[in-house]
Amino acid sequence: MIMIKKVLFILPLFILYAAKANSQSFVFGPKGGLTLGTQTWNGFDRNVLPTYHGGLYIESYQEEASSSFLAHLGYHKRGSAERVTFITSGGAFSNSRQGFEFNNAVLVLGAKNRFNTYGINKPYYIIGVRLEYTLSTNLRQYEIYGGYFPLEPFVNKFNYGAIAGIGYELQFSEFVGGFIEANISPDVSKQYEQPALSNIISPITGRARNLSAQTIRNLTFEISIGLRLLRKIEFID
Repeated sequence: MIMIKKVLFILPLFILYAAKANSQSFVFGPKGGLTLGTQTWNGFDRNVLPTYHGGLYIESYQEEASSSFLAHLGYHKRGSAERVTFITSGGAFSNSRQGFEFNNAVLVLGAKNRFNTYGINKPYYIIGVRLEYTLSTNLRQYEIYGGYFPLEPFVNKFNYGAIAGIGYELQFSEFVGGFIEANISPDVSKQYEQPALSNIISPITGRARNLSAQTIRNLTFEISIGLRLLRKIEFID
């Protein structure tokens, strides 16, 4: 795990160094914003979990070019929510909201294409692939329910999927700009994979029962804002 974290930290620095070594112009900066996490549990959709994300990116740059390549490394919360109704000792109903959070380090490699417009501000779309590593979860707080919720040992640390989105670039000056972006990130792999479990004691009845196999996949919607900082290389004869 320590080695994985080192790789995720060093990789964007390596990309930055490679761009400088090749004397290529590039764009870089921070990005972050709102995350709306959803999940499918054995094919059934869960409620939306509002969270957040943030990270750094680097993007190739060629003047007047409409396409570019990009890499992003960030911290993204995945997950979903569930509303549970309890019966109190007085016979009343009490509602509570439970959020299942997966804190993931995310590496994105993708391509961007800008639409041709007459202004300096450009709409664009992106497509790419994602590799994720789960750093931690909040699942242990639900273990008191005796296996009725996802359990930490069945979390898949490595996951992968796709990303697609649209955005709008804003140019503030020659070297500084910004953008707003919306994307969707479906997982191809399973964030969680639990086999069928036997003789699980129910916290409600106190009796043993069997639980069916459980699988979880992430589907995440994100809205981001960010800065575009240009490092421009010019050759002078």
